[in-house]
Amino acid sequence: MKRRSLNTRLYLMYLIALLPLLMFGCYKNGVEVYMKGFVGLYGLAKPLLLLSCSVLGAMIGGILREWKNVKKFNFSLLDKIKGDVVEAVLVVAILPIDSNPLTILGITMAFGLFLGKVKINKVALLYIVIEGLNVLWGLNNFKNAYEINTVLNYNGLDLFFGSGTGGIFSTNVFLILLGYLFLSYNKLYKKEMVLASVATFLLLGSIPKMIGGQYTEILPYIFGYNVLFVLVFVAPNLYSSSYTLKGQIVSGILIGILCFAISFMTSYTAAVLAVLIASGLKGILDRMFVIK
Repeated sequence: MKRRSLNTRLYLMYLIALLPLLMFGCYKNGVEVYMKGFVGLYGLAKPLLLLSCSVLGAMIGGILREWKNVKKFNFSLLDKIKGDVVEAVLVVAILPIDSNPLTILGITMAFGLFLGKVKINKVALLYIVIEGLNVLWGLNNFKNAYEINTVLNYNGLDLFFGSGTGGIFSTNVFLILLGYLFLSYNKLYKKEMVLASVATFLLLGSIPKMIGGQYTEILPYIFGYNVLFVLVFVAPNLYSSSYTLKGQIVSGILIGILCFAISFMTSYTAAVLAVLIASGLKGILDRMFVIK
C-alpha cells in the first residue's frame, strides 16, 4: 500500500513538473505564432489539441482495457490508468507540431487497449510508431510556422530558455531542470539513472566538439533534439527501467553512449531509441545487480 501511494504521488508529481512545460509549449507553438500572424485559430489551438487527443486516446484505451477485467466503472479503474495518462502527455511533448491529431488519438488509444502492460518503455515505443507515420505522411517538421518562415540565430541563453526547435513541449531546458529537481524528492524517481545518462551524453558530446574547436555547436547539440527532456522524463520509467541502483547507473551510462552514437544517424530519435534499447535490457541488468 505504501509503495502504491508513492507510485500515485510520483505520477502526480510528473504532471505538476510537466505543467510549466505544457504552458510554455502552448505559448511558443500556438499563441506566439498566432500573434505574429503565421497561423490562424487552428494553429493557435493545435498544441492543446494534440495534447488533448493524446490524453483522450490513452484514457479511452486504458478504461476499455481495465473494464474488460472488472466490468464496472469506478474510481479504482481510473486509478489504474494514471500511468497511461502521464505517458500520453510525455509522448506528445516530444512530437513535432506538424503531427496529425487523429493519428495521435488512434495510436494512444490502441496502445492503451492492447499494449498497456508492455514491458519495454511504452513512451519510446509510442513515439517510434507515431513518428514513423509522421515521416511516411510528410509531417515530420519540428519547426513551427514562425521558425520555418524566419531566419533565426539563437544563442546559448535563448536555447536554455526554450527558443530552439524541438518537440511541442520539450524545448525549455530551464523548466526541464526544475522538473528534475522537483521529481528528485520522490523516492521512486530514478534520479541517479538520469544523472548518469545526462553526464555520459554531455561528456561524449561536448569533448569532441571542443577538441575540434566547434564551440558554437556544443549548446545546440546538448540542448536540442529533445535529448534532455527524454533523459529526465522518459528514461526513468517506473516499470521499464532497472530497479536496482547499480542497474540504473549502468543503464544510464548505456543510454548516454547509445544516444551519442545514434545521434550521428538521426538527431530527434536518438534519445528515444537509446531509452528503448536500454529498457529491453532491464531484466538482464536487474539479474546482474540484484542482491542475493
